[in-house]
Amino acid sequence: MTALCNRMARNPKLDVPRDLAWPRKVPQADADVMPRPRCLIDAHAQTANAAAVVEIWCLDDLMSAAISHGASDNKAKAMKLITDYGATPDGVVAFGTAGYPGDISYDGCATIGGTIFIRDAANDGGPIHSNWTWPGHVGVLVPSSTPASFFSNVLADPQTVTKINSQMLEVPVNPASKPRLVISSDAVAISSVNIPKDTEFAPVDLKAIAAAQAAGATNIASVETTHGVIRAQWPDAPFIYVTAIPNRVGHFQDEARNNYPQEFGSTHNAGIALNHIMPHFVEAIA
Repeated sequence: MTALCNRMARNPKLDVPRDLAWPRKVPQADADVMPRPRCLIDAHAQTANAAAVVEIWCLDDLMSAAISHGASDNKAKAMKLITDYGATPDGVVAFGTAGYPGDISYDGCATIGGTIFIRDAANDGGPIHSNWTWPGHVGVLVPSSTPASFFSNVLADPQTVTKINSQMLEVPVNPASKPRLVISSDAVAISSVNIPKDTEFAPVDLKAIAAAQAAGATNIASVETTHGVIRAQWPDAPFIYVTAIPNRVGHFQDEARNNYPQEFGSTHNAGIALNHIMPHFVEAIA
């Protein structure tokens, strides 16, 4: 929302947000939930004449403060408010924060891909956990129908890549050598679902990485908990994920937890990336 609403950052191919319902209060009960997007944006293709209306949603807006926002079942329930809102979308973008695997820091970077790997973490801790599933799609690589040309066209557009990289902010804790766009058609996003209550992310993430690699993933660019739940809602729609990286896998506690500048900087950078790749996505799925 910051990138979309700031006149210095806004992409001229994305119109000013309209029908705004943001900022909004945190719903304290189900009755307080406002089942509508934060805004609508008219988006135009990078080179062709295609156009789209983009809806911006946030799962936190759709969940009562009285329930666990981390539970996969609750996320799926919130997603139903989106699927019931209107027609099946022509394309879906999952946006969120995640860890990046390995010792080299990508903190502050934004990663973009299309393939998802979902691992059920229900048995990784205590007895209190969700039971969400996507039959036939857990434990396997789930590709996207987004054309591979989308990824190659973004990389082949130096103006877009330069604009994204130049507008990114350096995060304060263990920043990447340079915050930048990381995009690839074979990049895989891992989603660990049904994580038991009070279970640490680090061992769950390592198990998920090993499982994804065993399933054939060679380029893991995002390890989190939600992209897979979003992917499941519209299984046939072209899909990409745009992930903010505030920390390395296993270092959430020391690099990002309760660290507003770290979280804001990385999320802003992913917002800048989405801001400038959206016209390419509209063109690819038109």
